[in-house]
Amino acid sequence: MDHVSIGRRPIFKRVFSKGPDLDNKGFGEYQILMFMRKFIRIISQVLIAAGSSLVVSAQGSLAGGGPNDRVVQRLFLVGDAGELKDGHHPVCDWLKQHVDWNDSSNVLVYLGDNVYPRGVPADGSAGLDDAKRILDYQLSVVAGKKARAFFVPGNHDWRQGRPGGWQQVKNEEDYIMSLGMANVDYLPKGGCPGPVAVEVGEKVVLVGMDSQWWLQDENQRPGVESACDCKDGKAIINALHDIIGTYPDKLIVLAMHHPLYTHGEHGGYYTIKQHIFPLTDLNPGLWIPLPLIGSIYPITRGVF
Repeated sequence: MDHVSIGRRPIFKRVFSKGPDLDNKGFGEYQILMFMRKFIRIISQVLIAAGSSLVVSAQGSLAGGGPNDRVVQRLFLVGDAGELKDGHHPVCDWLKQHVDWNDSSNVLVYLGDNVYPRGVPADGSAGLDDAKRILDYQLSVVAGKKARAFFVPGNHDWRQGRPGGWQQVKNEEDYIMSLGMANVDYLPKGGCPGPVAVEVGEKVVLVGMDSQWWLQDENQRPGVESACDCKDGKAIINALHDIIGTYPDKLIVLAMHHPLYTHGEHGGYYTIKQHIFPLTDLNPGLWIPLPLIGSIYPITRGVF
């Protein structure tokens, strides 16, 4: 598995449609193009993780090596785990039942949208107990175990991109870190964009990034006056360069919520049936033709 990119909102499409935002930071049209090309060139050297599992053998290859290879690292990548059904989450339950979390070669990464619908509210606010309960369920997979777990935020953790989202994502981080679980970390911290590199084994480096930072209104995210190591897009690209140069012989896994590209709904990829008979997504029996009108939802979904 060299590339995993499952239907989320494409960061490439959204970031580089924000030309005026980049222009305000001193980038001209040519610089934006060069910035975009550099970003894609760097990211093509790493593994984009968006919701699956990855196994590295002792020979440094992905799963499927020789019969004598031993597994030195497994990464379980879980996205959109922020909602419980009848008090349970089926993916978390499966992981508890089928994976030995006392095996330190196993690593769990939650890839954002860790709390639906709008992240973790402030103390005393409605919905706080429910938010904590959701996070506790995710944390229970590795509670008291030797394996490590990492959380990266998504757009729902940022209050779906609304004002106040920066505080919401810090609330989430504060709660997780307040539990004092030595095998759990939040990447990156403080609503910063990252990247943050963590060695998770002898052959794998996990790089956590907050892709929602790119999409958030610049007045609603940490910027040039923040304590973040990287305060703008150019610094992020330079930091990625440095990480790749630091670990030339290791598999680098870039973990963030949004993929650069997607062939899913957020990328605007819908079938003809969905354009003409959109109500069948709600009810398989509603074969009511709505040409043109039915295309409004797919087009909107591909942009927002």
